[in-house]
Amino acid sequence: MLDNITHNYYSLIDPPNKEEILMNIENSELTEDQEFPWANGCAIQLERLDLQEKFIPLFRSSLEIFFNELNLDLSRLSLYCHEIWRNTYSRNFFQEIHDHTPLHLSGVLFLTDEKEDDGRFFFYNEGYKEVSREWRDLGFYGDRKFIRAERGKILLFPSHMLHGVSVHKSDNIRKTVSFNIILNTD
Repeated sequence: MLDNITHNYYSLIDPPNKEEILMNIENSELTEDQEFPWANGCAIQLERLDLQEKFIPLFRSSLEIFFNELNLDLSRLSLYCHEIWRNTYSRNFFQEIHDHTPLHLSGVLFLTDEKEDDGRFFFYNEGYKEVSREWRDLGFYGDRKFIRAERGKILLFPSHMLHGVSVHKSDNIRKTVSFNIILNTD
């Protein structure tokens, strides 16, 4: 049996309350603070959403699915939405490879379906540099794992995972919402 030891994992969830989430996100007010000091390495339009109070009740069912997949009891955790923001990509926009440490859990809500030549979300495999040319030639390993965007789906992953968005080469507008969650076991 082939097995793998890793600390990287993710889940792409189709939330049971997808329409409620989309309605709240798309009708959200913006916060007064629209500064993004961490955004220097990318080309993207950012808008911080005023949804932190509503976040946990709105996303609870998706978080329950995620923690159930990990065989972890969500009731043992208190969760806090650290930040939530909308990303809008026009032609030539991108998001550089980055992580969200020291936060704990990160996510992306896809607001548009992926179309040809759109920027694509990916996880970056940092260990790829250690893979021999022969394994690479066989196509066994890759440096990127792309996730297909589908409107209303939520991608959840540990904040330490490296990820980015490839260059948006179309005139379609690509939109997502990103967020970070702090987990507390006290």
